Amino acid sequence: MRLSVKIILKYLIYYPVMVFCCLEIAFRILGYQHYKNEDYSVQARPVNAFVGDPTLGIRLQPGEYQITINDALSFHARHLENHTRYVSDCEVPDHPDILFLGCSFTYGFGVNDDQHFTSLLQQQHQTWSFQNAGVIGYGTVQSLLQLQERVDTQRLKAVVLNLSSLHFMRNTLSPQYRSNLKIGYARSSQAVESQMEQARFPYRASCAEPIQYASWKDIYRNWPGREWLASINWFQTLYDTSRENRGAQVENTLCLIREMDAICQAHHISFGIACLDSSPGTNWLKSKAGSIPWVDVGFDFSDEKLINYPYDSHPNPTGHRLIAERIEPLLIQLLDEK
Repeated sequence: MRLSVKIILKYLIYYPVMVFCCLEIAFRILGYQHYKNEDYSVQARPVNAFVGDPTLGIRLQPGEYQITINDALSFHARHLENHTRYVSDCEVPDHPDILFLGCSFTYGFGVNDDQHFTSLLQQQHQTWSFQNAGVIGYGTVQSLLQLQERVDTQRLKAVVLNLSSLHFMRNTLSPQYRSNLKIGYARSSQAVESQMEQARFPYRASCAEPIQYASWKDIYRNWPGREWLASINWFQTLYDTSRENRGAQVENTLCLIREMDAICQAHHISFGIACLDSSPGTNWLKSKAGSIPWVDVGFDFSDEKLINYPYDSHPNPTGHRLIAERIEPLLIQLLDEK
């Protein structure tokens, strides 16, 4: 017996649409919402302070910039020809004594050139030469790649990895970080898409795998309808969370740290870790770090007196002074070993 057109349409279109509508209503009643991005504005004058890089994802474009966060907080930043941030006139660009590696906390996002903790340490120890290679969005993977590049061209005495629990997801390029990077950063400025066109972000899924790369255009996409429908937002969030694998993120970070330590040992360079915040993951890393010198900075990113509140949660000048004070003993330990 042939099915009528009405019955076919009922089962293939009408019923599925009704079920989906009921599901969407149920999610709304339960308090779920469609996807909402928390906009974060970054404007640089001139433009292109941060540009895409095919190896590191992002790099600092040489030049002097006035950068404004959320249309309110403005700071001055000078990027040197070697793609590091200006520290002081005491810096020896090609052969610094101490290399700082890290993310935007190390870079000093939100504070002027003379206010980030690398500059403050340079001001206190003028017989040493410091280099700030921190870049926004970096994880330990980028720090490893930077170290591999610089050990053969710079006569380093010590390397300090400024570690944060935020780096765990960055090292594996987890779904949560892909979303934050692609959607959040893309909306921070109208110039981002053109600036990041050539960007490829390095990551390593596990210790056993080599470093891989994800292009900017393919790094993440919202499912169709996520920005309008609570149900789709819920399902994509659940899917992303199921693939997060936080245990692998921390284990992978330990492998990266051990590789960095081995490189430094092979080149007779002291290597230490300044852990900016504390979490179960960072505490586990510390227990596995062995003989690698380690200092817990214990920075409280929720303390409004220490961050650029209400504009963002990066350390303010007071916060950077605190970080410099707590990192200083590690530097003395590392250089005393030379």
